[in-house]
Amino acid sequence: MKAVAEAIRIGARDYLPAIREGLQREFHLFRREGLQIDIKEDVRGDQVFLSCLLKQERKSPLDKKEAGDLFRQLVANALATVIISHWEMALVREIVYQHYNYFNRHERERIIELALQGLMGEGKKGTEPQLYRVHRQNRVFFRLLDYLNENGEIILEGFIRFRLKDYMDELRDAVDRAVDDLMLEEEYREFIRLLRYFVEAQEPRQGEIHVLILPGNKYQLLDGQGDALSDEELEEMLADLAGGNISGEDLLISALISLAPTRLHLHLGSPLYNQEVVETIKKVFVDRIQVCPGCCLCGEREREKEERSRSKPR
Repeated sequence: MKAVAEAIRIGARDYLPAIREGLQREFHLFRREGLQIDIKEDVRGDQVFLSCLLKQERKSPLDKKEAGDLFRQLVANALATVIISHWEMALVREIVYQHYNYFNRHERERIIELALQGLMGEGKKGTEPQLYRVHRQNRVFFRLLDYLNENGEIILEGFIRFRLKDYMDELRDAVDRAVDDLMLEEEYREFIRLLRYFVEAQEPRQGEIHVLILPGNKYQLLDGQGDALSDEELEEMLADLAGGNISGEDLLISALISLAPTRLHLHLGSPLYNQEVVETIKKVFVDRIQVCPGCCLCGEREREKEERSRSKPR
């Protein structure tokens, strides 16, 4: 015979199917411990309550305390998963639409996207993105467990807003960073528009140019015949570019805009090229550019560089 050993009532208005599924999944895994957990549902006002009833067989290997501890852990884990998997996106959206309503709809949706990416650790080096989610879920789990150890009823919406204030602060911080990222994106787009205007507004000074990307973020400009580019006005700039004395990326873009070629061939000879620079050049020159993933010209220049390096006295 099984007797009800403990009960937990969960009240919620949203994501009820996900809550039911999560609870059932957790409870199913531990039936072999001689535990049965039934779920009953009732409605009170605008809240739906799921009553989880722990029933324990007398032959269960767990005593009453162990069974109760395990029961609360299962409930806390199921609810933490639902909060992170379902509520989190809705909470971020609510923060954006409440506090950043001066952005248009497209911008707000982009802020939401950037905030969620930030919460997953996208773009951050040295850490697996999934660890960010696991860390948040663990913190929510322990908050839930502490609460359930003292209370037999929980209203999820209220718990999130009043008992997870540090979690809500983390979501707000993610949204604030996303707003900053959006502003940087807007500045970058304006920068690209300005560079594109400069290119289109002036007469081309070169018909065809080949850009070779070399190891060490160095670059070389060749004319249509494959010869090193020579231009008196750009001589000093190109010398710095070839020597890598200052920011090669900035010099490269400045030189290309000044030359405004009608056709630009971009040779990605080095596998460690600066992706941001390549994307900027592609956005500025649009239909004038052709990207070469590798050709004899790329390999030839790399061999010349290696031969010069070997011939230097040691």
